[in-house]
Amino acid sequence: MEEIVKVMARGLIALPSDIRKRMELKEGDILKIEVQDDKVVLKKEKRIYDFKGIIGEEKAKPSKSFSEILQEELRKKGGTK
Repeated sequence: MEEIVKVMARGLIALPSDIRKRMELKEGDILKIEVQDDKVVLKKEKRIYDFKGIIGEEKAKPSKSFSEILQEELRKKGGTK
């Protein structure tokens, strides 16, 4: 895919919508810029929250109430049930 864009004030360029759609770019995404000889290469960078869901999320264990903890400790020490 090849497009021609114009460099505007302060070096800004607008990426054509078909490229944004193909690359799944949206406002706020981060791009890495590399210069290779006479080429400028833009690469989409991953951010930490882009990895959400890749690593299995541990299931949260239900917390115990104070009275449950107290009763367990009492049982351990031979107190009431």
